[in-house]
Amino acid sequence: MYNPQEKNIDLVREYFPSCHTARFQDRDQPNLVVQENFKLVTSKHHNDLINKPDVKVQNLRYGGTDDCQLVDVFYKEDGPSPLLVYVHGGYWQELDIVSSCSIVGPLVDRGYRVAVMDYNKCPQVTLPQLLEQFTNFLLWIFDYAEKTEATQISFAGHSAGAHIIAQLLHVPDLISKERRQKVHVLFFICGVYDLRELWQLDAVNPNNVFGLNADSVKDVSPMLWSWLADKSYWPSLHLHVLSAEHESVTFIEQSRAFAKNLKEAGFEVTFKLFDKYDHFDIIEEAFDDNSRITKYLMEALFETVLPS
Repeated sequence: MYNPQEKNIDLVREYFPSCHTARFQDRDQPNLVVQENFKLVTSKHHNDLINKPDVKVQNLRYGGTDDCQLVDVFYKEDGPSPLLVYVHGGYWQELDIVSSCSIVGPLVDRGYRVAVMDYNKCPQVTLPQLLEQFTNFLLWIFDYAEKTEATQISFAGHSAGAHIIAQLLHVPDLISKERRQKVHVLFFICGVYDLRELWQLDAVNPNNVFGLNADSVKDVSPMLWSWLADKSYWPSLHLHVLSAEHESVTFIEQSRAFAKNLKEAGFEVTFKLFDKYDHFDIIEEAFDDNSRITKYLMEALFETVLPS
């Protein structure tokens, strides 16, 4: 669907980002090594962060009682500040807050409050149920933003997390006009937005843990949604759809098509393909103040004009 140039395309490979890294090629199974490296690197970033004496952490729950509806909020100073919400990937089936804090350090150093949320995974919930829980999280996080006097709120999602944060734009009436005016930037990083191919792949969706069928998959595919992009709804919003050179053609073209879809709907959208990055180090390097991804994120958040 998104890679029509190839015949007899291997869809499983297309939908496994680890198969496209240019790193660890001297190892027996670079696709497995890159995944393990991601977990090691990002967990170290988390440990470094929570051990900083000047960084405060709130361990909060936005729903449930004994599940993964959790959010950790990192900040340095009390009082009004901008807020960024980060949603991790893992094909809606794995990862957690410990592997999701690489983006936090540079932001809290610049006065941001950063909320890193976790969520219930499939098969504990179906994918439609997960999106319902994220909708409940949106109500919670906007309440939290008001209580903490957030000056603006932005969202970033990686991989499956990029898919999840699209729900914010899908349910605009859920959020009051005053709250929508605070929404500043959304970063869709290396996401997947059309699930009509991948839900049928047992390697991605074993035993249909997503709980989908040929009809319901359309309801959870942001590429197929209609959008309300009127300036009166989103007066301050800019969207950034980001992809990486060492992704599959399918992943890159889904991002490109999603950006085009949003732009045609009337949103202000920037699409950028980062050379040399893969699906994993584009997040790993967000910990580094001097990395290209960090510089891009900071410029976008602090409203430096970026090329389309």
